[in-house]
Amino acid sequence: MDYEFKRFSLNAGPRIMLGAGLYAAGLLLQFLLPWGLIPGFLLILSGWVPLGLKPISNKPSDKGLEEWRPVSMGEVDRLADTLRQSRKLATSAALGTAGRILFPIATAFVLFLLAFLQPFTAILAADAALFLVPAMYFGRIRAFVPKLLSLKMPCFQAVLTRAPPKGMVLTPYLRFDKDAEGLDVPEDIRLLLEPSRKDDDFIGVQFQAAVNKGPGGEVPYMYAVFLTKGRGSSYSKLKSVKAGGYEAEAGGEGDYGSIVLRQKTSGTGYATKPSDCANLWDLVLEILHTRLSLP
Repeated sequence: MDYEFKRFSLNAGPRIMLGAGLYAAGLLLQFLLPWGLIPGFLLILSGWVPLGLKPISNKPSDKGLEEWRPVSMGEVDRLADTLRQSRKLATSAALGTAGRILFPIATAFVLFLLAFLQPFTAILAADAALFLVPAMYFGRIRAFVPKLLSLKMPCFQAVLTRAPPKGMVLTPYLRFDKDAEGLDVPEDIRLLLEPSRKDDDFIGVQFQAAVNKGPGGEVPYMYAVFLTKGRGSSYSKLKSVKAGGYEAEAGGEGDYGSIVLRQKTSGTGYATKPSDCANLWDLVLEILHTRLSLP
């Protein structure tokens, strides 16, 4: 991320020299002339002008595209690592914001005490505080963490730690957008578990996740969707699935059938912990084995 200045078309070196010159001139006014206290402060404040930086953000601009593509497990791991780094950056930015709020409060308190005890020292401390303002408040980092992916990723990682049985293939899919430079921007994730050989009307099982509002805020909710071609043999065997603590909803659209398997919920909002997602994976494998005689 590159720093950009708000005003003028000067390089960084001349800007720093100009700002330092204005600070120095303000100090000279304050301590060499009896009437120079207020004009000196104003001159010091004017030193902020050439040093003004635009806020920085790692949020990519997008074009509103929605393209699902299969990706490797390595790409999912890299995405998870990027999300962890973004969360760390967001935490650091939040701590910095807290410091920027506490700094003027503490400074004002110290200056108030010094104004009565050591007026000369109070002026120097005030000048030093003004000198630090550009470094503390200009060019702030606005950390962006993709909310959907950040909430959903722990659910999918819990499933990805389980190896698919022999004869089954697990493929991650990411939904991509494009940024202003035409680069891929991942926005969502799902998984497809399917037989390596498809001899009948069964397509596979999609693991998807939604983000719902719970009592404490937004929460992820993972569910499984059994997909079939038409509503033939496999659909008939799956639509009557029953499991304790889960609900099965048969449906479909067009030439395809679907059975949604989801965890029963109570209270306000749906939520699934990583352990719930791992249990859902185990239940799906059990259903495939007992209903469709798959591995």
